[in-house]
Amino acid sequence: MDEVDVMTRAGENVGKAVGTGLKAARQGVVRAGHTAEAKLAERGITADQVRGALVERADTLMGKAEDWEKQTRRSRKRLAKKSAKTRSDLMGKAEVVRKEVKKAAKGARKDAKVRAKEIRKAAAQLGADAPKRRRWPWVLGLLIAAAAAGYVAMTRRPQEVHLQDDEEQAPHAEPVLNGQVPSQKEPIR
Repeated sequence: MDEVDVMTRAGENVGKAVGTGLKAARQGVVRAGHTAEAKLAERGITADQVRGALVERADTLMGKAEDWEKQTRRSRKRLAKKSAKTRSDLMGKAEVVRKEVKKAAKGARKDAKVRAKEIRKAAAQLGADAPKRRRWPWVLGLLIAAAAAGYVAMTRRPQEVHLQDDEEQAPHAEPVLNGQVPSQKEPIR
């Protein structure tokens, strides 16, 4: 069989099954309704009384649901107001604490400056009381070292160095071939 035929037949079969199922369900509901009417009639209750009782019960349930929704809406609103108030209180307290910390830090900085100034003043007084080191021995030492370096430089005489005394000992230059400089010569093959 072809795939299209199979799918077509499958759709038809499913359609038949659904139609049969719906028909059976409708018939079952009708039978159940007749049976319920018969049982209610035995007890003396009509179908209108049952409908009225169901409507009343549904109204009661809807009223309770609305009340519950109103209560939850009110509680959500209360909770939102309370959280907003709590948040604003916390932000206010945080601002107060921040200002206090800022003042404390400013005071601490001032105190630190004053203490540092006092410490520098005390150190300067201690330094003023101690004898100052003399610098002229260093200057004298530098002058002596400079004089010694000058003396050594003047006493040494450079020795004469003869680079080439005789022309005979001079190396001969290589002959130039075809106007080329000897360093540019091609290697001999």
